[in-house]
Order: sequence, then C-alpha cells, then structure tokens
Amino acid sequence: MVPLAALITGLATTHLFDTFPPTWSLPALLSVTLAASFLRSRSPFLIALALLFFVWGQLSLQPFLRSLPGLERFASDRPLIIEGVVDARPEPGSTGGSRVYVQVERVQADGREQRVSGRLLVYVKEGRPALHIGDRIKFASRIRVPRNLGLPGESDWVRRLAYQQVHVTGFVLTTDDLVLLRAGEGGLHNIDLLAERLATFITKIEPGAEGGVLKALLLGDRSDVPEQLQEAFARSGVNHILSISGFHVGIVFLSLCQLLYYLLRRSEWLALHLKLRPLVMLASLPMVIFYLFLSGQAPATLRSVLMICVVVTALQMKREIDPVHTIMLAACAILFAAPQLAFDVSFQLSFFAIWGLSVLTPTFPASPERVRRALRWMLLLFIASAAAILATSVHVAYYFQRISLVGLIANLLVVPLMGYGAVVLGFSSLVLGSLWEAPAAVLLHIAATLVRWSDRVVELLSRVPVFTGYVPDRLDLLLACLVLCAITFFTSRGWRYPTVIALVAALVVRAVPGAQATDGTLRLYFLSVGQGDATLVRLPDGKWMLVDGGGNATDADTKVGSRLLLPALRALSVRRIDYLVLSHGHPDHLQGVQYLAANFDVGRFLVDRQTIDASESQQLKWILASREVPVQEVGAGLAPLLVGGVLLEFLWPGGEGESQADANASSLVFRLVYGRSSVLFTGDIGTPEERELLDRGAVQRCNLLKVAHHGSRYSSCDSFVAAVHPAAAVISAGYRNAFHLPAADTLVRLQRHGVRTYRTDLEGTIEAVCNADGEVILSALWGHFN
Repeated sequence: MVPLAALITGLATTHLFDTFPPTWSLPALLSVTLAASFLRSRSPFLIALALLFFVWGQLSLQPFLRSLPGLERFASDRPLIIEGVVDARPEPGSTGGSRVYVQVERVQADGREQRVSGRLLVYVKEGRPALHIGDRIKFASRIRVPRNLGLPGESDWVRRLAYQQVHVTGFVLTTDDLVLLRAGEGGLHNIDLLAERLATFITKIEPGAEGGVLKALLLGDRSDVPEQLQEAFARSGVNHILSISGFHVGIVFLSLCQLLYYLLRRSEWLALHLKLRPLVMLASLPMVIFYLFLSGQAPATLRSVLMICVVVTALQMKREIDPVHTIMLAACAILFAAPQLAFDVSFQLSFFAIWGLSVLTPTFPASPERVRRALRWMLLLFIASAAAILATSVHVAYYFQRISLVGLIANLLVVPLMGYGAVVLGFSSLVLGSLWEAPAAVLLHIAATLVRWSDRVVELLSRVPVFTGYVPDRLDLLLACLVLCAITFFTSRGWRYPTVIALVAALVVRAVPGAQATDGTLRLYFLSVGQGDATLVRLPDGKWMLVDGGGNATDADTKVGSRLLLPALRALSVRRIDYLVLSHGHPDHLQGVQYLAANFDVGRFLVDRQTIDASESQQLKWILASREVPVQEVGAGLAPLLVGGVLLEFLWPGGEGESQADANASSLVFRLVYGRSSVLFTGDIGTPEERELLDRGAVQRCNLLKVAHHGSRYSSCDSFVAAVHPAAAVISAGYRNAFHLPAADTLVRLQRHGVRTYRTDLEGTIEAVCNADGEVILSALWGHFN
C-alpha cells in the first residue's frame, strides 16, 4: 500500500500544481531507502520508501508535461505535407468522423523536407479510415497547438492530449486525404486486421444497431452504436456493459476454463495424472492476453487481465489470495508502466468499482442459505451492483454530472441478457465463424436477439429521471477515496466506524445544495463556446437567464450542449434556466439552446416571431411544446419586461414590413438595464440594421456592448459605436476560426472610440459584474491556461 499511495500522491501533486523535483533526488532517495532497509526500526524505511515513490510519481509525468519541442515549431496556417506511421487503432470521433494517431517522421514545408519526431492527432471530419497500426501514410494538413476554451467546468483537453504524448493536432476533411504509402507489419498490425475482419463478420450477419452493440461488447468498437442508444445506456447506469471491462474479461476467462476443463476431463489418463483446474486456468491465460490486444488495450481491460494473471499465479504457487492486495498489485503494475493512466476516467472508474465490490459487498447482510439458488444469485447481483454504484457515484457525478440509481434494476435485467448471454454466444460465434459460418451466424442471431431485448429494457429505464443536483469537486473525490480507505485498512472498529461516518457525513453535507445568496448585482458570463455565442446572466434576485447557446455553423452534429454548456452550468451552480432567450436561428446560436430546452429545467422562452416561425427552429418549437415551456414573443414596439430586478428593452426587430430574408438581419436586439448600468445585446445584425436603429433613435448609451456578429467588419459601424459609447465591449469568437473573426477593421474602430475590448477567443469566458450605481467590472477568471 505504501508505494502505491505515495506514487498516486506524487502523480496528483504534479497534475495539480505542475511541480517537479530535481532529477538527482530520485537516486538520492533510492540510496537512502536502501540504507534504511538495514536499520532495525521499520519507520525510517517506510518513510524513505514513501518519499522515493512520491518523487518517482512526480518525475514520471515530466516526459508528458515538459516534453522537448518537436512538431510545435511547425504550427501555423500553412498546410504541410506530413509523413508518418499510424501507432494506434483509429477511434471514432465524438461528433462523427474519426481520430488517427500518427508518429510523424517527415514534414515538408516550402519545398524542403525535414526529419522530425513527434505524435500528431489527426481529426478526420467524415468517415473512418481503413488504417491499422504500422501503416505508413502521407497527407496535407495544417498543424495547430491545442488550447482549452476557458470555460467553467470544462475538461482539460490540452492536459488529456499531453498524457497521450500529443501536443499538436491536424485536420483533414475525408479519409481519402490520408494516402497509404505502405501497409504495416508485425503482431499488432495483424491483430488489428483480425479485429477488422471480425467486425466485418458481425456487420455482415447483423447490420443494424444490434450488430453495433455486439461489436462494442466483443471488440470494444462503439463506432456503430447509435448515439441515442449510448445515451440511454448512460442514463440507465449500465454504460459499463458497452465497454470491455473486467466483467467481459472474467466471462471470457471463465468460459475458456470451463470449455478446456470439459474437454480435458474426457481423457481418463489426464484426469488421473494432472490437476486439471490449475492447468486449464494457466492454459487460458494466453487467450485472455490475446483478447486484451484484440479489444484495444483499454485501461479497464488491462486491469482485469493483470488481476487474473495475479490470481492464477498465486494459485499455481499455492499462495493465499487477498482481493485488495490483488487490486493494488494490478494498479502498481499499470501505473509503474503508464503513470498518466491515473487520470484516465475509465481507469479510475474501473478500479473504484472493483474496490467497492471487494470491500463493500461483505458489509451487506448475507443472504440466508435456505433461499433458492436463482433468487440467491439475483440477490448477490443486486448487492454487487449496489456496491459498485456506491463506490463510483462521486466520480460518475464529477465526470458526467449525473447519478443513475435505476442502474440497480437495470443491472439485474441487462447483465444476464448481455453479459452471460450475448457475450458468451457472441464469442462462440466469432471462434466458430473461422471454421463454419452457418452455425456461427445462428449463434450471432441469438446473441443479437438478447441484445435487442436488452436495448428495449434500457430504453424503457432511461426514461426514469437521473439525479443531477450533485456537483462534486476534487475535494469530494478525495473524501470518497478516504471512505474506501477507512473501510479497507482500519481494522479496529473503534476507529473504522467513526471515521467512515464522519467522512460520509462530510460528503452528504457538501452534496446538499445551499441557498444561493444574492449580492444585489447583475452578473454576466460571456461563455467561451468556440465560434458561437452564449451568454449566461445572473439576475439581481438570483434567477438565471441564458442568451443563445452556442454551436457550430458548419457542423450540425456538434455537441455543444452536453459537452460545453451543461458542465459550465453545473460548475456555476445553475439548476434552472428561468429565462431562455434566442436571438436568431443560426446553428452557432441555436444548437445549445435546443439541447437545454430538451434536457434542462426552463421557466420561459423569449423569442421574436420570425425566429420561432423559421424552418430551422421547428424542432426547437416541438421540444418546447412537448415540455410545456411557455413561449413569449418579444420585439421592438412591445412593452419592456421586468425580470429579476432588471428591465429588458427590446429594440429590434419589430414594426410593419420588417420581415427579413436573412436571419442575421432579424436578430433580437435588446438592452438590459439595472439602475445606472446597461448592457446592449446585438445578436448578428449588420450595418444596415444598426443605421435603422440610429434613425429611429432607439440607440442609447450603454456601459457594456456585446459586439454584433462575432466582430464582423460588416457590423459595429462608427456611428453606432459612437452612439452606444460603451466603456467596454465583449466579442464572442473561436480561436483562429475559419471566418477570421473578429475583423481587424472592427477592432480598430472600437479602439478608435476608446472602447476596452475583451475577447473570448483570447481570454476565455468573460465575467462582467454590473452594480446599480453604474460600475462595471470585467475579468477573465477561466482563462485558456487557468
């Protein structure tokens, strides 16, 4: 326990604070530890050992976080010709397309070819390339250094890539842009080819959604599982079934052992002269290790294979088996070889789940012996599910912003169907398929039928509401870990029970949402959601308003709502949007609004008539109607609204004959007025609309201006900026976006009028605090590198 705890502490310290001790400290501590081993007292040795592994943990992350400059020096807007070798199995992208990891060897720029070394992540917008480990490819792409958005609650994408030794990214449109120069060779390449052939066989026999689920169950390939079905599995609390985990590996191992034991028992000589049970377990190990590589070497799969190897080895050596020691030994083996996996979500959830199964299950009351075998088995499965859910609940809430208690029921129904049924039949089909396709197809059809039944159960249970009110932070993760440590390592009941009760009580107190105090100010968060627009407003009375929801104008599948907006709202303790406002129906404003309307508690929806009647808003209109969200039409000419202590004055559109063919021209323009402070929202209007507003006399001075159309040169004309005369302005744009916004002309105009300009592409999310006396304070607390 001491080396593992010290190693993880060192890893966490470096991860949080980027601290690195001098390199010489490692050999120095090693010498001290060896010297301490000769002392009679045990304490100096344990202290030196803990310090040694603590420093080892810190220094082991240095190659990932302090790598030598490589491909970064080629980052620019110039396209390069890149040649390299695929070093990992291509992965499906989160919004379609795929990701390809390439070990770059040559770069050609300006007619000169240079030899370089570095790992590049290539995003493929459409399709999944037929590439395998070891394939040499060539392609043209610009190289970019990844950046975080600077959004509250966002995942540290830059750090996650660094742990994969990726410090630059590239982009191609289609798989045809990746030219195969030479096919790869070697064992990993051949295993990749075998996995592709098996996936093709499954798709051939079962081309529908069931085939996609079977590929996920058997090969770890979730690319063909419909997104809606994946969401249903996640909401039902059985998402672990779709990932190759210890459960699947255990079933494969036990099935192999039973099959070999049955075959070997047919021989009387073998049964009399050999101990068959240890022999078949040892003989099954190579197949389990081969399956590890076949399924993509996920951390959860690696953990389970290592634990099986430890158990089999202990049995062969006639040693006692302790589940906690086995778990710790597997964790040590993984983290010694790949320390960055300590921060992988699947690694954490896998170890906490098996840890919970090992230490929490014995604390549940034992089932009576007189209970029937089937009922007893179901009761044990329920207890195991409860233990795993309890052990991982804090981590699940931290990473996925929800806890699904219906998983207790879902596991009872889905695990027997898919785990013990579809997995066993599916593997039997894959093995038999190389010898005789007809019976293999029959087995696969039966497995698909079990999957179909499971999918129906999952879709039904996914309608049960999930708990989303708990928003843990890193301290909660530490408390959850300490609870398991106290249960595991405190042998004295006098220490164990009070400690566990105190830690659980601390978690419960932190989980109870407190009443949000209102400070009498108007707060605006101009969210950095890329090349889109979203502004969260906290009204003086504590209610929340969201103006637009961001999105991607060139990609309708962008998951801005679930991946960006929802974590930001949770991080800012927003549990209800009282007023949801849509300026116009373009995707970079609409996509997030549509997601929140379908998945968040919304009080009232504010929109003008032309926007809600537009074709692109029809799905949103249906969602609002189905959830019975009141829709209030607004626009110029209508009376101002008093909401949450703030006055909303609508300036555009409105009046006769103002229906616009362009959605930008009909953007909702309104002013928030709080005492002597005022903020002007301009949507994506252009210069003609600005001049029309000036002609009407609708433009007044404001403290803060939300710059129109992401800083386009066709907006924010001199006369409009002069009339508004803001002290500061905020521009919402994506970093180095394809539209080259904000335009230099707009920035010059704002500067010429003495306006302080804040940009989400450079500074991340901008917070503005507006006091009733007219004071406005702007800051960027969630900068790109914060």
